[in-house]
Amino acid sequence: MRLPLLITLAVLALSQHSQASPRIAIIIDDLGYSYSRGKAITDLPADVTCAVIPFSPHGSRLAERASLAGKEVIVHMPMAAQQQARLDRGGLTLGMQQTEILQAVREALGQVPQARGLNNHMGSALTEQAEPMGWLMGELKAHQLFFVDSRTSGRSVAQRTAQRVGIASAGRDIFLDNQRDLASINRQFNKLLQLARQRGQAIAIGHPYPETVHYLQQVLPLMEQAGIEVVPVSDLLEAPAVNTADASPQAQAES
Repeated sequence: MRLPLLITLAVLALSQHSQASPRIAIIIDDLGYSYSRGKAITDLPADVTCAVIPFSPHGSRLAERASLAGKEVIVHMPMAAQQQARLDRGGLTLGMQQTEILQAVREALGQVPQARGLNNHMGSALTEQAEPMGWLMGELKAHQLFFVDSRTSGRSVAQRTAQRVGIASAGRDIFLDNQRDLASINRQFNKLLQLARQRGQAIAIGHPYPETVHYLQQVLPLMEQAGIEVVPVSDLLEAPAVNTADASPQAQAES
């Protein structure tokens, strides 16, 4: 099954008059619970970034496969959410002490040795807490890793804490698939391209849903023709700037 022609043309139309080469990064979260869906992501024809949940049944195997395929790998670290959703094994919870957080992060990194960075899985509660975010960023700095804020809370302090601690970081701009139908995914993808054209770059997060996989399989081969460069998220990081003024990130959904 191919995408409807109208959806494909909508993607191309955004870049017809662009003179620059906007860059987009696409992080695919939640890898590790389905090998077949994860394999489809690692096989995508572009430099998507693979966010692997540590201790998931197929996480280590998919991280290795992604790395061998030339894909960038990051840890998708479970963190406490406002809705008190059940956390995956090894997640960071409210009330953890510094030693507990550092140990959990080290164990997660040990599960995904290919990781070059980390982003939060859920985390709308924990990312609002300055002290545990400081502990987390200090540990990432010790391992020379970067951080991407999934921005599941408008009150997240995670990215600015990363900046203050001194590690490269970024924040999610668009969620591709909060609604899992092709038309909605296409609208979100077009918003991603519009933002990239305006700013020169933009970052999206998606998930290994069959609809998202199918959409990306069809659309990513069109990006070169559309004048869009798909890059690993590490290419779009902000350099650390100590004492940067606070700025509240956007919020959308848990990821």
